[in-house]
Amino acid sequence: MKLIASHRRWFVVAAAAIGLGCGLASIVAATFGVFVGPLRREFGWSQSDTFSALLAVTFTAALLAPVVGSFVDRFGARRVVLIGFLAEVVIFASFRWQGPELWSFYLRYFLLAILTLGTTHVAFARVITLWFEDRRGFALGLALAGVGLGGFVWPIFSQTMIESFGWRDAYLFIAGAIAAIAMPVMWSWLIDKPQASTVKTDAGIADTVALAGVSLREATHAPLFWLMLATFFLIGLVVQSVTFHIVPLLTLRGFSPMVAAATQSALFVAVTGGRLITGWLMDRFFAPRVALVFLLAPIAGIALLGLGGDPRLAVLAAVLVGLAVGAEVDVLAYLTGRYFGPRHFSRIYGSCYGIYSLSGGVGPVLVSMVVERGGGYPAALALLAAVLAGCCLLLLRFPSFPTELRRT
Repeated sequence: MKLIASHRRWFVVAAAAIGLGCGLASIVAATFGVFVGPLRREFGWSQSDTFSALLAVTFTAALLAPVVGSFVDRFGARRVVLIGFLAEVVIFASFRWQGPELWSFYLRYFLLAILTLGTTHVAFARVITLWFEDRRGFALGLALAGVGLGGFVWPIFSQTMIESFGWRDAYLFIAGAIAAIAMPVMWSWLIDKPQASTVKTDAGIADTVALAGVSLREATHAPLFWLMLATFFLIGLVVQSVTFHIVPLLTLRGFSPMVAAATQSALFVAVTGGRLITGWLMDRFFAPRVALVFLLAPIAGIALLGLGGDPRLAVLAAVLVGLAVGAEVDVLAYLTGRYFGPRHFSRIYGSCYGIYSLSGGVGPVLVSMVVERGGGYPAALALLAAVLAGCCLLLLRFPSFPTELRRT
């Protein structure tokens, strides 16, 4: 039978990386904190009211990610991704006409969650899983590193556009950039799966592409599934809270908005490195232990953020936290494929990713409440570090990978 050219799958990886760099997960995390200041100054919103918009994204994502996953499993990733990017461009452009009504701000994020979930890991991780058996960890690391690259570019780009043209037109420039970069690449390079029953590995061995694994219903009957949900929800709660709050925290301490945005960009540079290193290590070592090691860095980073206003410490802290942001979704996708198989990957991973996304709304809002009710950022950071230490203990409970999965 015809073998798939080995080089083609690396174009698929590149497409996934670019897509994730421009997709919902990257664009919201990288730009939300940058726009918080201008929006609050113009409309007089409180910090907790503004950050509550994230709940519209994360609760909706938690509910709909398995549904989007089923669409991806049934219709293929390419269609779902292209529709998602078209919606993302339109909705981001609509922020140009945002008024003082909080409900319309929430509505836009609600629509982002409904219509653009196809631009997240739910679609792209399945594509990589189907194209790769050998070197899957490294391929996932390369693809998911796109979130880090996007997170590096978008804060600086957004802040530059805000300072040059105002926050309203900055949203239009973001929408235009997504349309110019992401959509042509998705159309040309994103291929759902190999078009033959065998795939050429780097070792020159033909592996049969047989879909093995369990259904979502079967997965939910396993205690391991719930352990994964709990562990990565808590990890996401911590690292995403820091990601979304680092710009407001630093500006509160007297940093200029551009310096704060550049610090957030440094965090996402570390995301890129974290995902590449994590992917390489997971092909060689037990993935939960790899994740545990990477959680030690953000504990130190959170402690550094609590020390004070030295810009060098802030950048170092951002880099240490970014390593964990780079590891968590990478590891979650890898574990889903290894524990439950690719047959219903998008449904199962969509459920896990949805709960992880939920943590990205709950965590930042909880931190805002702690800050506004007198605890300040030092108290919030101490709580986040304690939660992350507990996650290290949970990772020790993960079992070995199954040696064989049922095939269809």
